Amino acid sequence: SAAKSVAAAVAEKRSKEAEPDFFAWLLDELRSRPDEEQLPRIPRSHLQEVANVPKQLEKLLLLGFLLCLDILLHELSFTPLQAIRSSLQLTLGLRRWGSWSERGGNHSTSASGKRRALTITEQGDFLRLSLLILNVTLILMIFDVSWMYHYIRGESFLKLYVLFNMLEMFERWCRSVGVDLFDLLLASARHPWYSLLPKYCATLIYCFVHATMHLIRVILLNVAINTSSNAVFLIIVTNNFAEIKSTVFKRYEEKSLFPIITSDIVERFYLLLDIIFVLARLSISQHSGTFTAPDICFWLFLLVVLEIGTDWIKFCLIAKFSEMQTKTFEVYREVLLADILLCRCGQLTSVSQVTGHDTSAQPENGSMNKELALKDGKERPHLGKERQVPTVPYRGIHSFSHVLQRRLGFSGVPMTTILVVHFVVLARAPCAAAAHQPRATVGVFAAAFFFVCLLAKILLGIVLLGFAARRRSRISRGLELFPKIKSL
Repeated sequence: SAAKSVAAAVAEKRSKEAEPDFFAWLLDELRSRPDEEQLPRIPRSHLQEVANVPKQLEKLLLLGFLLCLDILLHELSFTPLQAIRSSLQLTLGLRRWGSWSERGGNHSTSASGKRRALTITEQGDFLRLSLLILNVTLILMIFDVSWMYHYIRGESFLKLYVLFNMLEMFERWCRSVGVDLFDLLLASARHPWYSLLPKYCATLIYCFVHATMHLIRVILLNVAINTSSNAVFLIIVTNNFAEIKSTVFKRYEEKSLFPIITSDIVERFYLLLDIIFVLARLSISQHSGTFTAPDICFWLFLLVVLEIGTDWIKFCLIAKFSEMQTKTFEVYREVLLADILLCRCGQLTSVSQVTGHDTSAQPENGSMNKELALKDGKERPHLGKERQVPTVPYRGIHSFSHVLQRRLGFSGVPMTTILVVHFVVLARAPCAAAAHQPRATVGVFAAAFFFVCLLAKILLGIVLLGFAARRRSRISRGLELFPKIKSL
């Protein structure tokens, strides 16, 4: 009986505890049942990764920017030197144009034993310089800058908006096609003339179209600064937000994100050149315009801030929605560094020779296996065996600088054309004509500009190669992604 009474008391107590009590429930809701033991189990917020995106992005964009500058400086310095040297040797009969039977860079003499053939890189520089000269001539003869300036200035906002977006879209398409055209032309450098000539003409047409479209873009910016209307700046702002809208609400992977980054690298380089071109045009303008020098500096600074801010917002949102790690940007940078090294190291066959350490040893601990795992959890197939060096397309065909144009999607000839055209415009300016000896002044200025470009190319090449060599032990992850990514 005693046991039954105790069991009844316990059951009554449990029933009372099970009965809902309003104040107990309210206190429980207020306190939310704190449990500090759950603190170590909280998942790491992805916002910490997103916060590191701007820093890693700027490192990658800066390296890509310097590589684009290296390509442009090569067009202005090494290419003319190589082409002029080859032309003199061809003219004097010391060398001859190589034929298809001598592919592979053969330096042997001809059947008569007197003349050697030009190397494939010498032929490529000769073709590039000839394209540059013809393209500059066509632009100066056909394109009327004054008419285009007044046409853009007199059009409505809607027409300018459509024109600007069409230029942006077609210019991206031209960049992609242009790189392939130059690859095709260089690969056909030793073909017979009837096979080489159509590809040469197609590349010349591309250079003219691309240079013309970008020159119109420069004139758009010139109109925006030289008039009281802010329509073009409004177009740029709306275009930046449209770019964010069209990219962030998609899911990206390592392979699909790289073309967007290379496009932004080229656009940043274009922005710097556009600012230089606009300032050059404003410096020789006979009319002072609506804005003063501080106003112009403010608008240009605002343009740069808008471009940088757009890139930061875009890639932060992409990293957030696609759950990407900031290490992805480091891997992209390692891919570019691998391009710099591998195009100069054709005799190396294994990755350990490039990186300086053995990559065949398989790590034993789990943390290293995680580090060498792909994003989807699958382990890399090279563990336990020596990896081979990836093949660099067109190595030994392009110059060292131009090998990177495939990865970045940047063609140097159209932008060099616009630079030379503006140099000619400056040479024809009233300030140059007012000199005591105008031709001598222009000649001295051109020679000084060439030597500055030559010294800058040498210095930049040393810096880039030294930076890549110092980081060669860290590019193993980039070599894994090396053959899988490219520009548009």
